[in-house]
Amino acid sequence: MNETYSIHTIKNAMNILKLFTKENPEWKLSEISKQLHLNISTTKRLLVTLEDYGYILRDSQSKRYRLGYMFLHLSEIITTTMEIRKEARPVLEELVQKLDEAVHLGVLEGTDIAYLDKIESKHPIRLNSHIGKRNPSYCTACGKIMLAYQKEEKREKLVKKIEENGIVRYGQNTVTSAHELITQLKEIQKQGFAICIDEFYQGISIGAPVYDYTNEVIAAISVTGRSNRITKEDIPYFTQEVIRAAKKLSKMLGYFN
Repeated sequence: MNETYSIHTIKNAMNILKLFTKENPEWKLSEISKQLHLNISTTKRLLVTLEDYGYILRDSQSKRYRLGYMFLHLSEIITTTMEIRKEARPVLEELVQKLDEAVHLGVLEGTDIAYLDKIESKHPIRLNSHIGKRNPSYCTACGKIMLAYQKEEKREKLVKKIEENGIVRYGQNTVTSAHELITQLKEIQKQGFAICIDEFYQGISIGAPVYDYTNEVIAAISVTGRSNRITKEDIPYFTQEVIRAAKKLSKMLGYFN
């Protein structure tokens, strides 16, 4: 299929969804067609596709369309994400005050780790990361935590996809094979934390899991700094504090073990 045609089709689908508002929650096929200056057959194909994916519902009696339940699912994700970030902020602030290194709150997006929040340290040399940035999960502490705590079947699928996409060696200690990664993830799940040394950044990153009220790991907290600031002697204390922060946030989100 022509790429320009595909983009145009997506734009038309998005324009259909934008028609649905509080004032106009339902539309007929002919009304949508007229409103967007699309022919009936094109409009119907778009609506059928949106209906197949749960974004649109069609009332068989009135023949009117309205937004589907997929938006409830998506809104729940957004609400949860916003809640996590709001609850996490004071925990992250406390952690950065204690350790004086950059701290992150991350969630899994596909095979990447995406940062919902970040608080920098006071050091002049800073890390190339920011809120919304996505990094590979297989060589970051937050990422390895999120991979490690997936159900085994899903974890193996994610690792397979990572391998198919190509494992890039960013640092001297970056994992180089799927087998090695699986071994590391099992160990991380067993010990309850992840430590990355010279894997993505030239430095040390330590991460721990954040649970919610359903006893699922939904995010990870990490601290990251240069090797000349976080020494190997510092690692036990830093690990202890990151785990403590993750447990505190988990409790705030309703987790009780």
